[in-house]
Parts: sequence; C-alpha cells; structure tokens
Amino acid sequence: MIAVLIPLATPAAAELRLPCLWNPFGGCSFTFVSSEYEKRPVQPPQAALASVNSFRVANGVKALVLDERLSRAASMQSQAQAKSGWMGHYGPGGSTPKDRAARTGYHAKIASENVASGQRSFGDAMHFWEESPGHRTNLLRPNVTAIGVGMAKTSRGHPYWTLVLGAE
Repeated sequence: MIAVLIPLATPAAAELRLPCLWNPFGGCSFTFVSSEYEKRPVQPPQAALASVNSFRVANGVKALVLDERLSRAASMQSQAQAKSGWMGHYGPGGSTPKDRAARTGYHAKIASENVASGQRSFGDAMHFWEESPGHRTNLLRPNVTAIGVGMAKTSRGHPYWTLVLGAE
C-alpha cells in the first residue's frame, strides 16, 4: 500500500500530525504544514493565558495565573530549540523544565512542559496540544497554579513554542 500526502492550503486543514512511535506515553508528535500556512506571519503569544484558562475551565479545572519567571523558562527552551532546530524537553546541558524554572527563581514542586514547532500562533499550538493526549494531560493538571509561555524563531522564521505549567 502506498500513501500519498498532499498538503492542504486551508488554515483549518493545514497540518498533518504523525505520532512519535518511540514515545510510549503518547505526548509527542510531528506536524507538517502546507507551504501557504508556513508563509503566514507568526503571531505573538499575547492571548496564551486566556486560551489556556478557557480550555481548563471548560474541562472543569481551575484557571491559572501567568508567571513571568515561567515565561522566561519557556523562552529559554524556545530559544534553544530555534537555535538547534531540534524540538524536545531537554535543553542545553540536559536541563529539564524544572531546572530551567529554578534558573529563573521559580521554585517548582511541579514543572511540566508542552513544546510545538511550526504553528504560526499560540492558538494553533494550543489546538495541537488539546488534541494530543500527553499535552492535553499537562494542560489539565489540577495541581498546577501558573503558566509561562515562550516563542522563538529560527533565522528563517520557523517558530518554536514552549508552554511551562508549574506550581511552587
């Protein structure tokens, strides 16, 4: 059987997600986007808190606050990913989300992280995470109290998104 993948030009159908076969927890996938979608300008993550809280409240989980320290930790990871062109949860020197939060002065009891690459807006990244079981679990953790969000682009404009959810 041979499958042919044809990128779609409409924003609502501009992506194709393939699961990471090596991740037994189902928290990761690759996204391929159409060339038309890729050309759209990257939008800043200004509405991130409202988007996360809307999703949480709709699913019976309390709203969160935006924490600047977690946003700095998220930005660290996005910048490292944009610089290396690689997406994952380990940062420079093997750092974890909790390590990066600590570097910004956030003393996390819990620090989880969602990352995405290629989405042109936080809303698009959020939609991707809502549909992914592992990322959805992070978004709906009842014991987190704050989020931080970061986005960095490669020299060619390819965005890398990071959302850190934490509790001190």
